[in-house]
Amino acid sequence: MELQTRHGVRDLQDAPLSERIAAWVVTQHQHQAHRSRPRIGILSPGGYLREGGWPIYGGDAPTVHAILEAGGFPSPLPTLPLIEGYDPFHLLVDDHTFQVVFELLWPLVRDLDGLILTGGGDLYSCLYRQSPHPQSESPDVWRDVWERYIALLPWLLCIPKLGISRGMQLMNVVLGGTLYQDLQAEWPKDRPPLLRHRVRGRLSPSSWITHPVHLHRCASRLVEAVRGKGELDRHYLDPVLSMHHQAVETLAPGLILTASSPDGVIEAFEDSSTSRWWVGVQFHPEWMTHVSWSLGLFTALIEASRAYSGIPREELESFLDEIEGWLRQHDRAVLHQPAPLPLLAGTLSNAHTTSLPHSNGRSSQGRSTTRHT
Repeated sequence: MELQTRHGVRDLQDAPLSERIAAWVVTQHQHQAHRSRPRIGILSPGGYLREGGWPIYGGDAPTVHAILEAGGFPSPLPTLPLIEGYDPFHLLVDDHTFQVVFELLWPLVRDLDGLILTGGGDLYSCLYRQSPHPQSESPDVWRDVWERYIALLPWLLCIPKLGISRGMQLMNVVLGGTLYQDLQAEWPKDRPPLLRHRVRGRLSPSSWITHPVHLHRCASRLVEAVRGKGELDRHYLDPVLSMHHQAVETLAPGLILTASSPDGVIEAFEDSSTSRWWVGVQFHPEWMTHVSWSLGLFTALIEASRAYSGIPREELESFLDEIEGWLRQHDRAVLHQPAPLPLLAGTLSNAHTTSLPHSNGRSSQGRSTTRHT
């Protein structure tokens, strides 16, 4: 399975699509010029300027500032509720609407050099095969579905990514992991006593919760990022800022534990593949960039993104049908999981889809029936 043609990836005929793209990315790293300030995507959910007031897309200011200070260029990506009144879970069964959404998502993700998934509300539990818990917040389903795609595509394309709090949880869920929906209610009795990980009510600097974090591996992307200029032999981080009531329960396949709090809550993981800078942290380094190890985490993301920035994205277009099919396969895996999903019976009628934006003419007919994971 050696790389011999100009596209390289095509020669790995029997390998999964993710491995072929990873092999192609590795070969491209060796020959391209890099941007001085790589473009880092930041998800911007909808909100209001004031309660009941002007609708906006909000960016996370501390994360924007951290990216700038670390040497990147922040690029907000709005979470778009594309169709008023449309049940976003229908994307799992409605191929036409999915194609419209994919054609909007693809250029957004393809042109990124790196990505940060920020904190926010609870993920919809149906995405990880669980019924909603009474302590779970009401989900923003459009945001969950939209960000799910934006999390999956960069994993496939090996785009460097940092997930913070909810972002870490999303990274775990899209690859098949699960969450504790409420730590206080679901923490196993045979585990060490649970620390306080969140205060109730409005957050402010005077009510922040902090605790130490134990680093599990002497050689990990997290350890390399937080060790300063190399002179610090860190085995723990103290303190980290904590503001969550959900957490990773089971790690997705391919992810490895890199840090935990003293009670055993998973505080960081990364992808085991050497071709992916894919790091998730449960704590909030964006509020602590005055601490050297915290800014080091963002600097490491920027350096990985700078190395990725020179890759010619146009060549990925030759794999577009396979990439779309790969995403669709992940949709079907969610659809056929054991826990029921809140889908209406059947698919949407033509009356529901005639008002959608027109696609660019690409059709699902004639696509390869071979799908890779």
